[in-house]
Amino acid sequence: MSLAAQIVAVTATNLRHIPQRLGSSSVIVIGIAGVVAVLVPVLAMSVGFRATIQGDGRADRAIVLARAAMTEYESRLSRDDVAIIANAAGIRRDARGKPTISAEVVLVAPVARKRDHSDVNVTLRGVGERYFMMRPELKLVAGRPFRAGNQELLVGAAAQAQFAGLQIGNSIRLQDGDWTVVGVFAGGHGSRESEVIADAQTVMSAYKLTAFNSMSVALDSARSLAMFEEGVARDARLFVDVRGEPDYLATASSSVNRMLRLVAYAIGSIMALGALFSALNSMHAAVAARAAEIATFRAIGFASSAVATAVLVEALVLALVGAAIGVAISYWVFGGTTISTLGGAQFDSQLVYALTITPSLVFSVIGLACALGLAGGLFPAIRAARSSIADSLHET
Repeated sequence: MSLAAQIVAVTATNLRHIPQRLGSSSVIVIGIAGVVAVLVPVLAMSVGFRATIQGDGRADRAIVLARAAMTEYESRLSRDDVAIIANAAGIRRDARGKPTISAEVVLVAPVARKRDHSDVNVTLRGVGERYFMMRPELKLVAGRPFRAGNQELLVGAAAQAQFAGLQIGNSIRLQDGDWTVVGVFAGGHGSRESEVIADAQTVMSAYKLTAFNSMSVALDSARSLAMFEEGVARDARLFVDVRGEPDYLATASSSVNRMLRLVAYAIGSIMALGALFSALNSMHAAVAARAAEIATFRAIGFASSAVATAVLVEALVLALVGAAIGVAISYWVFGGTTISTLGGAQFDSQLVYALTITPSLVFSVIGLACALGLAGGLFPAIRAARSSIADSLHET
């Protein structure tokens, strides 16, 4: 009998006997299922956060910040700076020659989270009149636009879904009185949907601000970024840095991304270690219980490698069953779940995003589960291959 046929025969026998060892086998399945069920949503948080941040990035848009500023809230741009930058080459202009730009201020607005009524902040962004022209992915889906000079707000659909008091007609107590919600915008599946926006000049007047935080610019094309950056850098009156929008968003969110990955790896490592020991102990017990059976196979001519491989296959099958159960639990409990956490334009504001369970994430976690199963079955497999035939048969 060939080695492959031997492996199939021993593996089939092992798998048929799993119901007789349901207790020990269940330990492996439950342990792996627990690892996967916890690890998938934790990793989905990181994937969802990254996808939401990247959803705002387009290669034909740029962000202008004060020199050395890493994020918008650290930056200050004067009105003169904005006027000079608006005349730079590479900026997209409309039929009348007006630049497609939005000088913006970034603050926070107090709201209450719906699920627990806790007090949190959302990003309040004062924007220019061409904000929606520059961001065509965002559309007004309810209500009307705010009127410049009035204390009126538009809220992102994601923010409205997560936080109380953001329905059309509601008022939010901000600087200089109550500000009324007059419309809802959505689109792009990015972080902008987590914000409330208002007219920048009205916000600056209410908060007595004399400078903007940033300036967003629509470029003629993605290739125009170098031209725009070079033109701004040559102007001695400006002390600013130009960043492509995708590059800026990746840098600004890097600290939160690192934190989420650290949490995922820490939790995953602890649970994986526990699952590994569970698999190791269970497979050792299974091999010990079948010592006579394994010795019989070897006595009638089955190769040690066939017996060892069959033990590894059994551990792999149990790990796959546990992984499948864990993935199913994750989809059932967390699939499509939307959460809000710190990570908005300012670090104390909330960013709304969905837990994104992608195929690549699922396959990577299943791969980890298989690795745990094989690692747990390795030493028992070696023990099965090396055990003395005579001693095993004598013990029975």
